[in-house]
Amino acid sequence: MDMSSISHLLTENPVYKHILSTAGSLAEEEAIAAFVVGGFVRDTLLGKSTNDIDIMVEGNGVAFAKKLAKALKVTVTVDYDKFGTALIPHDEVEIEVATARKESYTQNSRKPDVEQSTVEEDMSRRDFTINAIAASILPSSFGEVFDPFNGIRDLQKNLLITPLDPDETFSDDPLRMLRAVRFAAQLDYSIAPDTLESIRRNIHRLEIVSWERIRDEILKSLKTD
Repeated sequence: MDMSSISHLLTENPVYKHILSTAGSLAEEEAIAAFVVGGFVRDTLLGKSTNDIDIMVEGNGVAFAKKLAKALKVTVTVDYDKFGTALIPHDEVEIEVATARKESYTQNSRKPDVEQSTVEEDMSRRDFTINAIAASILPSSFGEVFDPFNGIRDLQKNLLITPLDPDETFSDDPLRMLRAVRFAAQLDYSIAPDTLESIRRNIHRLEIVSWERIRDEILKSLKTD
């Protein structure tokens, strides 16, 4: 199947079509690149329903979110300026808008320092290749797929693997190790051998993660079949 464009999948749901088209037109007016990314793209490709839309822009995500909320006639946005993200609580789906960014971590915290960046760098910091797929929402290129780490191939292979060296991925944010377990359970996927070995090597890094976040990932895993 040709996956160079998924415009047909992005427009099947009229609510999603309206949100993405509105965001894409606004981004074109602002002269910035804009994509739908992450779990929304993954679940769309898998034919699964989702309650979240993740939009990423190469620019100020918080400022863009405020303009998008106004265009969608939603009165409230929740801003996380430090991380360049904002939530738009739409009636039918929660929208997250993020600045394309690169991150740097200290050894004792999973909270990163954030800098604006490009879609390429943003995809590289994702936890797994299946979550490192983006699709343009600009009117001129709506649905064109950007898949620098072959995430679609790994979706088809039912495989969880990190975009970069797994030791770097898990050391930066140790919660990703539990997310690997959870995704493997939810999707019935295998964890790539080198990724699994990295989890064994880095398991001590969970010491910097709050018990609440660990609990939440374990409960999500236990709720799967």
